[in-house]
This record gives sequence, C-alpha cells and structure tokens, in this order.
Amino acid sequence: MDPECIKKFRLLDLEYHALHSKLFEERFFQKIAASENAEIKELSKNQPAVLTIIGQTKEIMPSTIGKYVGMDRSSLSRMVDSLEEKGFVLRKNDPEDRRKVLVSLTEKGERCYKLLNRISEEMAVELLSLAEEQDFRDFGESLETMVRVLRRINSAMESEKKNQ
Repeated sequence: MDPECIKKFRLLDLEYHALHSKLFEERFFQKIAASENAEIKELSKNQPAVLTIIGQTKEIMPSTIGKYVGMDRSSLSRMVDSLEEKGFVLRKNDPEDRRKVLVSLTEKGERCYKLLNRISEEMAVELLSLAEEQDFRDFGESLETMVRVLRRINSAMESEKKNQ
C-alpha cells in the first residue's frame, strides 16, 4: 500500500476515534454522572460496557467478554472480580462443561443494565434526529465491514504468532 494511502487511513482512524469518543463515550458518561441512580455511579469506566455485554447475552464466558472489550485475561478477571464484589454479577460453572465459568447479572446488575440501555436508547434518539436515516444505514454497513476486516487481520496475525 502506498505511503499516502497509509497516511490517509491513519488520519481517518484518529479522527474516527476522536469523534466516537466525543459523540458517544463522553456523552454516555455525562448521562451516567447526571443519573440519580447511586448503583450505576459505582461503575468504573469499562464496567458499563461489560454489564451491557453480559445483559445482552444473559450468560457469557469471561474470555468472550474480553474479545468484545479488548481486555487481556488478567485485567478482565480483576474487572469481573470487582463487579462480583459490588454485587453486579455472579460467576458459576457451566453445567455442560464444568471447566468453563459463566458470568451473569444479579438483580442489581440487571437494574443497571436496564438503565444503561435506557441511556443508550435516549442517545440513539438524539443522534438519529441529527442525521439522515441513510447515513445510519451506511454507518452500520461500514462498521460491519471494518469489524470483518479487523477480524481477518487479527486472525492472520494470530496464525503467524502460532507458526513462529
């Protein structure tokens, strides 16, 4: 790939991350901070995303959560420990394979998950009113393409690592 193309991709990636942070993450955490709910304020920066993933799947292995949030095993283990200590999640052995651990939400975790969803839905309504519907369809398709390409690259890199 030519250097100008690489430079363009790098700049677009930096701008994407800056805009995503400004439009989604900062606004999301402002809404959490403004919430009257004391339980949700117990969550640290990455914990709302983890609760959302668990809430959407109902039961999930920690390693799968790690794939979604890009955390290594030890960091994720500490986070799940913290969420468990705070009463948001529960660990249990997988009944089909006792070597595996599954994480699910407690009642407290479920309440926070519902509130996080409500905040996300409010933000979606706000954002949808600011652009055309086709823009959001295009954005969704672009995200799917980006994730597909990044998965392919990740898989190739992991294969190379194994072959070394």
